[in-house]
Amino acid sequence: MGAIYLGTSGWDYPEWVGRFYPKRGVRDELRFYSGFFSIVEVNSTFYRLPPVSVAQSWVRRTPKDFRFALKFPQTITHDKKLVAAEPEIDEFARFLKPLQESHKLAAALVQLPPSLPFEPATVRRFYESLPKGIPVAVEPRERSWLRPESKALLQEFGFAYVVVDEPLLPIDLTVTAPFSYVRWHGHGKEIWYDYTYQPGELRAWVPRLEQLTAQTDAIYGFFNNHFRGDAAVNARSLSELLNLPPPPWAAAGKLVP
Repeated sequence: MGAIYLGTSGWDYPEWVGRFYPKRGVRDELRFYSGFFSIVEVNSTFYRLPPVSVAQSWVRRTPKDFRFALKFPQTITHDKKLVAAEPEIDEFARFLKPLQESHKLAAALVQLPPSLPFEPATVRRFYESLPKGIPVAVEPRERSWLRPESKALLQEFGFAYVVVDEPLLPIDLTVTAPFSYVRWHGHGKEIWYDYTYQPGELRAWVPRLEQLTAQTDAIYGFFNNHFRGDAAVNARSLSELLNLPPPPWAAAGKLVP
């Protein structure tokens, strides 16, 4: 049975102050966050890669067994559309290195644009260009990526098909890698992630996640509905429904090892 690691997409949101973070604020939000969750998904790398020193700082400021998942830069997925992106891939790999060396890298997320259809030859070349040893999860946003040949290619390379809860694609519990990757975007009318999951919706995910645990070594799951601090609250609620224990360092009353 695989372990389940639940967290949120990002941690630096002003509206979380007073709902997740104390009203007076905290000196180090990442350190505070890691007292409640054992994993986080980093969105900022999608928009711009910071210096490697930032990744080194994340390593220092979090407990030994804390984990990160990071988005591939949009220059690779949206600008170059997976083609001839080797320089950008190499730069991203350099940024990931401190997390890999500290065993804190859970996965790297390829979030694809909704305008990009599945083209087997292009996708194969892209998968072949990715550095070995980096766990990769792929989130399609266009329906042609749901075809069997797309999932077979993921399975061939050992990359995870991202299970999503969102308005445009179905919930698909396909397993293509040793780990599963789940993202809860929400069902907001104008903005997907401007959404609050209700208790019944969260309960419906318990048997789905239990199904995935029977097929994978680990599940990495992230709530992306950050408005009002809903992501943190919903992630904690689902953790309770799954009877997940708090991180061991939190149970010991410590935020860092």
